[in-house]
Amino acid sequence: MFVASILLLVKGSDILSDCAARTAKMFGISDFVIGVTIIALGTSLPEFASGVYASYLDRGEIVLGDILGANIINVGLVLGLTCMIKPLPIRHTEIYSGWIHLFILSMASIVLIVVNGLSRILGLVFAVAYLLYLWKVIREYRTLGVEPVTRGPLVNNILGLILGLSLILIGAKLLVSSIILFAQILGISAFTISLLLMPIGTSMPELTTTIITARKGYSTMALGNIIGSNIANILWVLGVASIVRPIHTHLQQMLPAIIVMLLLAVLLITFKRSKYMIERKEGLFFLMVYVAFVGLNIAYL
Repeated sequence: MFVASILLLVKGSDILSDCAARTAKMFGISDFVIGVTIIALGTSLPEFASGVYASYLDRGEIVLGDILGANIINVGLVLGLTCMIKPLPIRHTEIYSGWIHLFILSMASIVLIVVNGLSRILGLVFAVAYLLYLWKVIREYRTLGVEPVTRGPLVNNILGLILGLSLILIGAKLLVSSIILFAQILGISAFTISLLLMPIGTSMPELTTTIITARKGYSTMALGNIIGSNIANILWVLGVASIVRPIHTHLQQMLPAIIVMLLLAVLLITFKRSKYMIERKEGLFFLMVYVAFVGLNIAYL
């Protein structure tokens, strides 16, 4: 069930992201905006679908574990591997987006720590904040990127969007069910399973999309996908999931993951400012932080 869910999520996100990006290019939207918004939302759909379904089942610990784990994987594993394969050149104007990324993650983390979860009202605040973030990104970065192209009829892209979304929704249901069964069989908390195992499945679209776009030379789109996915996870996914059902957790559970998530965001800004290039050795450092995080969690099971 777990393997099937990953295959469905990866294929569905691949189809949806590709069709959405082509459609956006037809309307002259820049690479960075496509990466931060359309592709980031597309690759975050597994987290969104599985998070909302888990919240509906009143399994808030699964929602938080998946979101925190996915944000750590996005920078530590996805960006780390991508930069080791091909260093990412960074434009000066993109430094600003890193500060927004860190600020949003920090503010959301403070709220989670203070209230030990999210109520429906706070969830609505998170969701509205995400919509405002999208509006600002589109306004600021609409012209940043390569020239738009036109490829394929619009109707084919729309059908692809529907197909991709359907595969994602089915995969999300299977994924949440398999995680609950894993926790029951192994006798490990659902939060720990969702923090370490579940994000590997839901983050596969980010991994494949980021590596492919970076290898094709679209470093702006690749970085935008990482930053956009993390912000979508923490504001949009967590916000909507808590609207469905309030999410409660314990500080002791989530604090180590929050610290690692914020540490990676700080390192991302630091590395971006260094020669405006994220090099292979910096990618390796990201990867080492992720491996250390997983190793410590396994050691304390």
